[in-house]
Amino acid sequence: MIAAHTVPEDGGEAVWDGRSSVLFALVAGISLGLISGGSARSRSARVVALRALLLIVLGIGLTLLETPIAIILDSYGLLFAVSIPLLFAPRWLLGVVAAVAAVAGPWLVTILTAGVDAASGDVARLLQSPWAYFPEAWLYGVYPAPVWLAYVATGILIARCDLRRPRTQAGMLVIGGVLAAAGYLGALLGGAPVEAHSNTTSEVVATGGLAVAITGLLLLVLSPGAARGRQVTRTIARPLAAAGSMPLTLYSAQIIAIAIIVRLSPAGSDGLDWQATPLFFALAVPAVVFASVWSLRFSQGPLEWLVSRLSTQRPWRAPRSTGAQH
Repeated sequence: MIAAHTVPEDGGEAVWDGRSSVLFALVAGISLGLISGGSARSRSARVVALRALLLIVLGIGLTLLETPIAIILDSYGLLFAVSIPLLFAPRWLLGVVAAVAAVAGPWLVTILTAGVDAASGDVARLLQSPWAYFPEAWLYGVYPAPVWLAYVATGILIARCDLRRPRTQAGMLVIGGVLAAAGYLGALLGGAPVEAHSNTTSEVVATGGLAVAITGLLLLVLSPGAARGRQVTRTIARPLAAAGSMPLTLYSAQIIAIAIIVRLSPAGSDGLDWQATPLFFALAVPAVVFASVWSLRFSQGPLEWLVSRLSTQRPWRAPRSTGAQH
């Protein structure tokens, strides 16, 4: 995630471009599936709705910093809200939703984009209004909901398959790998190689499959039930796991840092001259160190704790009285 934002591409697509955000979306879907797995339906829906609202507010706030980064949090918030009806849907329906979003989503985005480009008169002026920015961005921007619902629905489906089972983890690795290979190879043979943020069916299949495979591999190697011989690997990966436990905090912090850096850059927000490989290390190393130290005392990052508290405990509500008032 930090590399995608800070390391120059040097005229070519980097390995992480577009793929880190897809992995982020898949894991978000998995988290939704886990939330709905152990709670009453009404409570799960309420928690997800509140988290959706908080993500939208935070995403809009970070967007107002006007960095040259496509903020994804508000799009995630919308996807959380849209996914509420899917929280307790059967697995076959989740698979259907993911497949339809992967196939029909790009087509719908193309139709919407063409319609907006062809708009004129009052409609065009309305679409160009600042008030229309977020509805438009959510529908046909960098992270269009009609397409990205495929990743979130897939994540919910995966969470329903018992992630603790090695068979599930191995299945994710194999199936994800097959999908990724089919997506990349099919796009290459079709003369249109997969490009980051192209939001095509081939990108959804390729990058989505890759995200599933990576998640399966990490679960196989790092899950508590893994073989003892992998303890060394888990120990080495612990700092990264600590960073992974607070993605919302680290994402927000790096956007704020980039906003400051862009302001200080001679080119401002008009270019990407501020990007540099040393900047990646300047942001990534402190992030991992902070996460590692923080995780020694706390199980959640600062923003993760705040979102969890606001969405589950709702501290603004007065506690119910257990007795009569005198």
